[in-house]
Amino acid sequence: MADKASKDQSTEESYVLVARDYADIAHLENPSVVERILSASRTEKVAYVSALLTSGLPRFALAGPKVAFAAMAVEALTDFGKEVSEWIKRGNIPEDFSGRPSGYQTWVELLLEIDANPVDENRLKAMRAMFLAANRVNASDGESIVAYQLFQIAKQLNSGELLLLDAVYRAFKAKSFSQHPILSLNVSNWRLAMANNLGHGLSALIRQQERALTEHNLISPIVMSGQLETIVGEPSRISDLGIKFCENVERYQVEKGTG
Repeated sequence: MADKASKDQSTEESYVLVARDYADIAHLENPSVVERILSASRTEKVAYVSALLTSGLPRFALAGPKVAFAAMAVEALTDFGKEVSEWIKRGNIPEDFSGRPSGYQTWVELLLEIDANPVDENRLKAMRAMFLAANRVNASDGESIVAYQLFQIAKQLNSGELLLLDAVYRAFKAKSFSQHPILSLNVSNWRLAMANNLGHGLSALIRQQERALTEHNLISPIVMSGQLETIVGEPSRISDLGIKFCENVERYQVEKGTG
């Protein structure tokens, strides 16, 4: 009986240790965790999730949703680890990137986001893009600082807002609104065009999502002309900060092979 109890205790402790390896590792304030995470295999991480599902331990008996969430987290963590390894191999970022302030800070914050919210793939993509921009080998101090600020903005945006920003950027590059300057002055026309570009046709949803982009200065605010909401400046409404944000995402997608 004692041997069985000892065995059960040992099994439970092993799960706790593995859980700390992958759930709490981002909280360790030590740049050496970079190598530890990058060297861990997908099989090793997924094995932890599988063990939880089949363990039968009381603490995990009703943890189905949490375990599924953890599975998504380890999957996202593994994919990010592969990306970072590839960037280092290509010479895009230095091997010691975590020793630099912007490198370590973006690394830890991105791991925390993956651990806490692996579901919003668009936000994680934007954050990975800003991480890459902040840590590029040839990035100047100024470029690295801007990328870090954009990284902080990306953390606060959801998929809908990011998709809207992408639609605005595409309209800017295509000069869609510049070709119809009279129509483009009206914000209602802009919202309808964005809604149609995104495929849902809901101007009210665009109105809701544009608020966050305006608050973060990624697109220009509306200007009231009497009772009419109008656009002043760039007809697509995208700002120089919004352009830089989207350029970072675009470059990331090209290098990833998804652009």
